[in-house]
Amino acid sequence: MYKIVLASVATLLLAIAPAMATEYPDQKQAEIAKTGSYVGANSCKMCHSDVHNSWADSRHTKKSRKGPAFGKEHLKNVYEYVQKDWDKFETHMILDQKDKSTNYVTVKKYALEEVGYSVGSVRKQRYAVYYDGSPMDAYLQTTKDGGISWTIDKSQVVKYPGNKERAGWKFLALEFKPKEQNKNNYGEFYSWQERCISCHTTGFDPKAWSAAKADFVAGKRKDLKDLFVADHLISCEACHGPGSVHAKAPSKGNIINPTKITNVEARKMVCEQCHTRTAKNLHHKGANDLRGYRIGDQYMDHADYVRPAWGKGSRAVSADGKGRRDHQMDMDMRLSETIHGTHSVHAAMSCLDCHDSHKVGASGAGKSKTLKKPALETCAACHKGGAEKVLTVLDGMKGWPKYKYGEWGGEGGRAAPRSHVFNFDEQGRSYALSPSQYHWALKKDGDAKKEADWAAIWPWEKAAFEKKGMTVKIGAKPWEM
Repeated sequence: MYKIVLASVATLLLAIAPAMATEYPDQKQAEIAKTGSYVGANSCKMCHSDVHNSWADSRHTKKSRKGPAFGKEHLKNVYEYVQKDWDKFETHMILDQKDKSTNYVTVKKYALEEVGYSVGSVRKQRYAVYYDGSPMDAYLQTTKDGGISWTIDKSQVVKYPGNKERAGWKFLALEFKPKEQNKNNYGEFYSWQERCISCHTTGFDPKAWSAAKADFVAGKRKDLKDLFVADHLISCEACHGPGSVHAKAPSKGNIINPTKITNVEARKMVCEQCHTRTAKNLHHKGANDLRGYRIGDQYMDHADYVRPAWGKGSRAVSADGKGRRDHQMDMDMRLSETIHGTHSVHAAMSCLDCHDSHKVGASGAGKSKTLKKPALETCAACHKGGAEKVLTVLDGMKGWPKYKYGEWGGEGGRAAPRSHVFNFDEQGRSYALSPSQYHWALKKDGDAKKEADWAAIWPWEKAAFEKKGMTVKIGAKPWEM
């Protein structure tokens, strides 16, 4: 019997040894990902020309581009109709915030030639001009709907005293769609470098930026025009990790192929570093990106997720947890673990399973612009003949009441194909969590009988909140339990 047990254990060890040996990335690769330097996409082109050429025409190269301030050759990076009608638009720059519903914007209108960067291109585009922090004449820009839309009051001019903390590449108070202006305008008062540059570029160095900003405020630096990035677009190293070591001595052992990452959480984070919506960055005031992220990092090392609003809904999420704004596919997908179980196929999936990051936006006969294969074929790989019906789950809005400012209730999410909650209700509508699956954390020293003392949390945050010593409950209304 003893020999049989030993033999069985030996057989088991032999069986699991290959799995243990194939953990990816290995220790060396993981260390390079943490400590290596970013060198830019041009360093990859010599050896990976085919992939580089495919990527060069993808949407990832259009997340930010130089504007005409850097030369007439960059004029093409501004929508053509915007170029033509530039003088007709209210091209005022957003200076700073006065209060939560009011911004200062310049009286001055900026010329097209002063645009340093165009941010975005596929669905919308914003423009950034340089501001040195000096005093300026200003108008007041106000919002009555929580920042959804903004209006400039030109009835009076006020003196803005200046603020070197806000210096950098600043957004104009406008936003454009490919064929028309967004009538809601724009109201982000932080500079591009302060706010969201990490998800429009590659290799942004937050420490270098913070040091430069401190020097500028102290009068030790001329300006804050530098971006502190390896590439001013989403390039190879955003997903493969820093390439300094690989560029010097090319080897599969010193660079990461994200599609091979064996840890589910680490695989998800490759895309989730940008395809998400945060509540705030934990280390950099004003930032809403995961700046400083490196492969292997955890989300909550850098930021807090935007909060769910169980049973009530908000601008960001529906009552059942579906995302309502841009970049929220990650939270949609993460709900699969709660809906279908930890060992379900969807719970272990990442964006990389269906999407080809090298060719996002590239199209051709019979090809998808975002997927590795056409949508029906992608879902049919698992769902077979039911694929066509399954595809309707990507429409989180169909069948649900519409929502708007002041009326955020209901389970309506984003329209097709942006919703990524892979679940239906009994009526065939896209549906996330039922009330019995809502997760809550009791605030420290909170009263368990008071609704206000319970914070809505995501299911995957349960362990983290419990680690903080907070009580976590699952159910519709824990204050009534």
